[in-house]
Amino acid sequence: MQAFKRFASNVPYQFRSVIYSSHSLEDATSVLSVHRYTPKVDPENSVVARTLAFPINPSDINQLQGVYPSKPEKTLNYGTKDPAAIAGNEGVFEVLSVPPNEKSLKVGDWVIPLYANQGTWSDHRIFHNASDLIKVNGLDLHTAGTVGVNGVTAYQLVHDYINWSTGGNEWLVQNAGTSGVSKIVTQVAKIADIKTLSVIRDRENFDQVAKTLEDKFGATKVISESQNNDKVFGKQVLPTILGDNARVRLALNSVGGRSSSAIARKLENDALLLTYGGMSKQPVTLPTSLHIFKGLTSKGFWVTESCRREPQKKVDAVNALVELYKGGKLTSPKDETITNYVDPSASDQELLEVIKNGINSPGKQVVVFKW
Repeated sequence: MQAFKRFASNVPYQFRSVIYSSHSLEDATSVLSVHRYTPKVDPENSVVARTLAFPINPSDINQLQGVYPSKPEKTLNYGTKDPAAIAGNEGVFEVLSVPPNEKSLKVGDWVIPLYANQGTWSDHRIFHNASDLIKVNGLDLHTAGTVGVNGVTAYQLVHDYINWSTGGNEWLVQNAGTSGVSKIVTQVAKIADIKTLSVIRDRENFDQVAKTLEDKFGATKVISESQNNDKVFGKQVLPTILGDNARVRLALNSVGGRSSSAIARKLENDALLLTYGGMSKQPVTLPTSLHIFKGLTSKGFWVTESCRREPQKKVDAVNALVELYKGGKLTSPKDETITNYVDPSASDQELLEVIKNGINSPGKQVVVFKW
């Protein structure tokens, strides 16, 4: 094993990463620290990259809390006193060095990790297999840094479960219509000629939010949770929205509780309810009649497990999304995120404070290194 400095002049002698050795359910930020270390690597088999941007996702915080089902293995490889892991699961990197015989990647490529638990909250990273990286050249930082979770989730939810018919009046219904995944779902579905009924929370500016979701993000129709749960609305108004010969074949649930049962009721016979989140922290409750008389199927979707089982599907989804973004068919999430810029020369404490503030702040947070 050799130090990077001996074979790649553009790679620093030391890396610094945000690490943790323990967990805290009460305060996830309390377990974080910035650690500097001199990495070792086999230059014949490793890709070296610098971090361009990474989001702070709910799953990252859940890992720090110790409640997420998937966790990175803690190790002493970083020279820490106690076994530690680098925080973060998603991000975009610029390749600085590749093995001599590597043909799929080159210096300057933008890449994202194929698998979770790679430790992305770091200024540089080592990837031991080029096949564990996906190229995302041509995207902006915010899109590239978040396409591997929200983008892939949305794409697979739409395309991997239903054999949609072309030219028909086919619909999917989803709750949490203002979420990052839902906004991509409506766009991906529209491109595929699939209509979307998006449910959002009741609010004072409902009409304004609904118009944005329909005009900017391609939702066919946006309704409120009150309308979603209103049986009269479902019988009298909804049919006029859906139109003649409508088939509501898929329901996407990331809320749970009453909202999940209400969107399930809108499905046709032998349709599918896919649950990929539970923002209400309420159980998914489904009427017995939907199973017995309508043949409802209810499944769960977890992008991490989906990739573990069938990694090529994630690669295919990212490749498809990259082309859609580059072609201007999908809207960048830049305007939907809060950007936290970090100067690479910032102190360890400054870097740590940016991440802690991101964890404790509302909205989708993205950290961007100003190289």
